[in-house]
Amino acid sequence: MNNDKCPIFPLKSIVLPGGVFPLRIFERRYLDMVTKCIKEDTGFCIALVQKEDRNKYIDQVYEIMSYVEITDWNKLEDGILGISVEGKSLAKVKKCELNKDNLLIGQVDIVKPEKEFMVPQKYQLLSKFYRKIYPGIKDYINFKRERYADASWVGYRLTECLPLDLQTKATLISLDDAILRLEKIYDIVNKLYKKEIQQL
Repeated sequence: MNNDKCPIFPLKSIVLPGGVFPLRIFERRYLDMVTKCIKEDTGFCIALVQKEDRNKYIDQVYEIMSYVEITDWNKLEDGILGISVEGKSLAKVKKCELNKDNLLIGQVDIVKPEKEFMVPQKYQLLSKFYRKIYPGIKDYINFKRERYADASWVGYRLTECLPLDLQTKATLISLDDAILRLEKIYDIVNKLYKKEIQQL
């Protein structure tokens, strides 16, 4: 999917490659988007919001986003459509605009997967840390297959769930070096969770 037009779902959270994310869909434009994706067996992109104006539809997002595919869907008790999506790859948007239904559509290229590395010994605490916090977050964001020795996988999982501002998350996502991402996350975790890290 290079140079293709793709629907974009702007959010303040994101799922990255290898992650699984539940979403509640209730706005008509997104219900139509999901229906079309299911019928045509295609995905869409989730992007972090760059700028939000409560009086306008969101049309500014960070350029590196996540291409996802729908893995499950069901009608929830409150009548809202619930779906699960799996992050398949990162994508880069060249330009985007709202269509007539106020759905954000972008011209998107899939980003080449970054080089695979094992988690260096220095950062293995991050794998242990994610294992420790996972039971408390698994209802909100989880994964299809665990890969605790994979530097990209561990970095993506922590980027998804750490309480970071959107610009910091976007910066971590945009890095194309898994070890550099772990280095930055290591510094963040040591500042935010110093006591927890010392107990691992």
